[in-house]
Amino acid sequence: MKTLLIILIIFISFIKGSDNMKTVDYLDIEKFMGKWYVIAIVPNMIEQGAENSSDIYKLNDDGTIDITYDAIKDGKKRQIKQKGTIVDKKSNADWTIQMRKPFIPFMKFAFKVVYLDEKYEYMAVGYPKNTMGWIMGREPSVSESKYDEIINELKKVGYSRDQFEFVKHN
Repeated sequence: MKTLLIILIIFISFIKGSDNMKTVDYLDIEKFMGKWYVIAIVPNMIEQGAENSSDIYKLNDDGTIDITYDAIKDGKKRQIKQKGTIVDKKSNADWTIQMRKPFIPFMKFAFKVVYLDEKYEYMAVGYPKNTMGWIMGREPSVSESKYDEIINELKKVGYSRDQFEFVKHN
């Protein structure tokens, strides 16, 4: 019963909301692939308190993206395997993410790239209703001025600075 309750809570917290969030105009999907460190998040049940978080994106021959999330939480290594599917092939910035084991594989979640710098060194991913969000970089840290720039862009899609908390990397 406890497991069913946890699954229900996760499902309710991730229900897809409004899709009106503006994404970046275009991202080069091959240039986007590789490792991204999670610099800051809007805390969520799965990632809150995690350290050394990162995602690795790998483009598959069929156009889907394998995503491997690695982190340390409660002193233990955690890994989540996901599959991304590009929804908007014109921009390549609007995806759905499907969790694989140990989660429910039929559930799909929004993944919207709302900020991406020219050099593909920093990005931000938004989520409908701003209930989740991620600031990521090719390195595990960010300068204060770059962070301010990213936050200012996130404000344009409804986020506030105080929603985000930094992820510890060591």
